[in-house]
Amino acid sequence: MPSNIPTRKTPKEESRQKKRVTKVLPVDCTVVSLPLNKLAPHFVGPGDTFGGRTINFSQIGLHVDSDLELDPMTVLDVTVSLDKPAKKITVRTQVAWARRNAFDLYGRWGMGLRIIEARPGDMEILHTFYDTLT
Repeated sequence: MPSNIPTRKTPKEESRQKKRVTKVLPVDCTVVSLPLNKLAPHFVGPGDTFGGRTINFSQIGLHVDSDLELDPMTVLDVTVSLDKPAKKITVRTQVAWARRNAFDLYGRWGMGLRIIEARPGDMEILHTFYDTLT
């Protein structure tokens, strides 16, 4: 007689290009430019700043929660405050996606940010920090 107990499936492999690690860190964001096809109600413009928290990150991107909804293609300079070692790095990012959070733990909106530019020293620090968490 067949068992009614469901069999466990193996966990799905990470489908992203680079593995993400969960780490909540404070960030300061500066708007560099908004896209031409603005859909979200914007309360910020180029040069404005706001804060947020990382939820997870990889060597090529960040998931940041904040209280602002930004359109895809918005360009931000993001200063991340690393805890070990205590350093601040700045990376230029582009919003890949934004969505409303179900819970307001670190902000009402979550954003996926692709790193598009950084000083070589800052990227090296980020990659070293990432390696210590994996």
